[in-house]
Amino acid sequence: MSRLIVLALLLAPALSARADEIDYKKLYAQTAPAVVLIYGEEGKVGSVGSGSIIRGDGLVVTNAHVILNHDTQKPFEKLFVFMKPDKVTGHNADDLQKGFVAQWLAFSPELDLALLRMVDAPATLPVIELSDDSNVGVGEATAAIGHPENGARWSLTTGRIGGEWADFDGVKGKDVYQMETSVNRGNSGGPLLDGNGHLIGINTSIARRAADGLAITGVNFAIKSHVVRAWIGAANEKIAEAPEVHSALPPATAVAKAQPAPPAQETVPPKDTPAKEPQLATIPPPPPEAKRVTVSQVVPVAAAPKPRGFTSSTKPGKVLTGAELTKEHAKAAFDDMEREAQRATARKGK
Repeated sequence: MSRLIVLALLLAPALSARADEIDYKKLYAQTAPAVVLIYGEEGKVGSVGSGSIIRGDGLVVTNAHVILNHDTQKPFEKLFVFMKPDKVTGHNADDLQKGFVAQWLAFSPELDLALLRMVDAPATLPVIELSDDSNVGVGEATAAIGHPENGARWSLTTGRIGGEWADFDGVKGKDVYQMETSVNRGNSGGPLLDGNGHLIGINTSIARRAADGLAITGVNFAIKSHVVRAWIGAANEKIAEAPEVHSALPPATAVAKAQPAPPAQETVPPKDTPAKEPQLATIPPPPPEAKRVTVSQVVPVAAAPKPRGFTSSTKPGKVLTGAELTKEHAKAAFDDMEREAQRATARKGK
């Protein structure tokens, strides 16, 4: 009996952990098609980052530092988005075929948020739903998809939320998650996802150095989705029309050579600094003689609430304590012994 109890105790942690596992393969298949690669170009300067399609007409949300020319701190003269191929090969000529001209609509350097629209987007596009994030908290299992420097395009990384921070970096209303989910340069602007495939945050910055130069690992930040939704609502009030734009797509080689957008932050921000109000810049209205397009002002609705973080094919049941698991395993083991004894008796009877 002692051997059975020991076996049950050894199995207990693994079995109880299954209850909050995410089906990451299903999650990736569901959400990766709505994650885009963003490329900005101006003269000989270019950079890449990540973004998410959040509305069926081609509205893309990302970080402001992804679309801003680092030298001028203004949006790149040319912006493009590339959608995921059916299969990522690692060959840019194959992976960057589904490209679209993009146009910036609004950005906030302080909140590090930006909105783009895909020009001449297909009629139906995959989208990532925005969570209201009201039930998301520390310990939540998450995933990120993006284009990390020196990594594969549309890479998936996983981890958990480790903390929460209000008025991050001294910016009023900039609420973020601290997470262990691995992100690097190139992931900027991409989605932080819960187990249901809902966007709960936008990966925005990493801390790699303390003020005294000490190396830091596993401290990454994502802007909470309720901040994103509120900011989109404020931006929409100022966006009604945009000039019509068209441009030739850049060659895949140009995109491949571009460096990831410089990170918004690589050091730990100071704590308890007075909060400053974020600024909002929106695309200026086109001149009367210019061709123009009407921009939808629909704010993506929050995704319907679901049980937190479970997408496995089997719905998790009650999470058992170690003692309960011991009883369950012991009972199952003795039941197996009883069945085997009955089979042995039946064989003897023959």
